[in-house]
Amino acid sequence: MRAPVLLCLSLAVAACGPAFELQQEIRRVRVLAIKAEPAELTLNPDAPALPPPTVFTALAVAPDDRTPDVALALCRPGNAYSSELECPGKDGASLPQGELSLQDPDVQQILQETADAGGGGAPLDFNDPQTRAVLEKGVPLFIGYKASDGTDTPEGEELGVRRLTLRLTATPNQNPRMEDILLDDAPLAGPLALSTELVLRPKLAEGSLERYETEEGPRTEQVFYSWYATGEGEVKQLRSLEPVDGKPGEPTITYLTPGTAQRVTIYVVARDGRGGVDWLSRTLDVGP
Repeated sequence: MRAPVLLCLSLAVAACGPAFELQQEIRRVRVLAIKAEPAELTLNPDAPALPPPTVFTALAVAPDDRTPDVALALCRPGNAYSSELECPGKDGASLPQGELSLQDPDVQQILQETADAGGGGAPLDFNDPQTRAVLEKGVPLFIGYKASDGTDTPEGEELGVRRLTLRLTATPNQNPRMEDILLDDAPLAGPLALSTELVLRPKLAEGSLERYETEEGPRTEQVFYSWYATGEGEVKQLRSLEPVDGKPGEPTITYLTPGTAQRVTIYVVARDGRGGVDWLSRTLDVGP
């Protein structure tokens, strides 16, 4: 069913699935993030042509290091979090190779349905002040996904949605850029000692924290991080947060390495709160 997975995605900090499974653990097929490039779907009525396709990349993982297959679709308007939604499927426009093109007739139809929520049937008119005002603020769209490792088991499949903003602008939001994962101010590298607590810090590339306009004035993005790991170690905190503009935050987390020798992968996903996403992973040996 879709609903429990979507609840996990929307809450993010709650433990979902079996009682022993924490959100930061990888014990089944998981989609940890979906990145859009650019970070939002933008329309510029003054441009001579439609923008190039938006390209989606999914961070889909499984505990045995296999890479699950991921199907994506642009969902039709409605309750995206309903267990009745079939997207990908009959309720969505398939996105082959993860590309959303505004030249695709199926995509155009869904955008028209979204714009026509009131039932008027009129095409989008960028010269209409009300239409421009709504689009300049941003309209939510939803990308449905299905990840599967081909085993046809409950643990081998995940369904969910990822929100995407449609906005009228010439300057779309950009994704943050992850540069490294640091341990003691140096790049994280193995081998790691057994049963040891490590304090890990993400490093963003310069310029990742964008300034943007709000109704209350200009703000700087406050990037937050989600952490995950394979193996028998323990990520002590799911989330960490960059301090910015006087807002408190602590970007580091504590990771307890496994008590037995094994290979682990640590993932960190950065989100800017406006649809921008990036991630890094490090695969390391623990123990001799």
